[in-house]
Amino acid sequence: MPKDPFNLIITHYPGYDNFVVTREQLFDAIDDLRIIDSSQSIILALVENPYEAARIISEKITGDTPILRIIPVDAVLDVYVDRIAPVARDILYRKSKDENETFKIKIDGRLYKREDGEITRLHTNEAIDYIASYIDRPVNLSEPDWIIYIKTIRLYRVTELASLTVCHPNEIISYAKGA
Repeated sequence: MPKDPFNLIITHYPGYDNFVVTREQLFDAIDDLRIIDSSQSIILALVENPYEAARIISEKITGDTPILRIIPVDAVLDVYVDRIAPVARDILYRKSKDENETFKIKIDGRLYKREDGEITRLHTNEAIDYIASYIDRPVNLSEPDWIIYIKTIRLYRVTELASLTVCHPNEIISYAKGA
């Protein structure tokens, strides 16, 4: 089993009824899915292969669903850019062997920088610039080959973590327009 606390994020419309329907649809689609935590409109799950699970869920759940997005997760890290940047680079370089392939960074939540014993909350653009400085590949904001997607999550409503996904744009499954 994977070492991270979760490796799949499912977002859904708010409300308990939507949570119940989402949970039942997920269990019908994936046998080995374990729900690790849930909070307002977010389910954190653990599966054997998050990319395969996202693909299967998108194939099996095609009709009416409260699910908004299914996000496979490559790593779960602290919310500090100095921890995230080298891991994002390493995962991208491992997955993409072509130095001409483009990437885009998207951050959902707040990230922080540690410097001289102080912790500073970064503006999203500052965090993107910091992480991008580690990657020697061309950037394409409109049609990238790869997306580096970072989402901050509260695990068990206490611990703030950053999920890191490095994937092709179509591997983050979106049921909602513009999500």
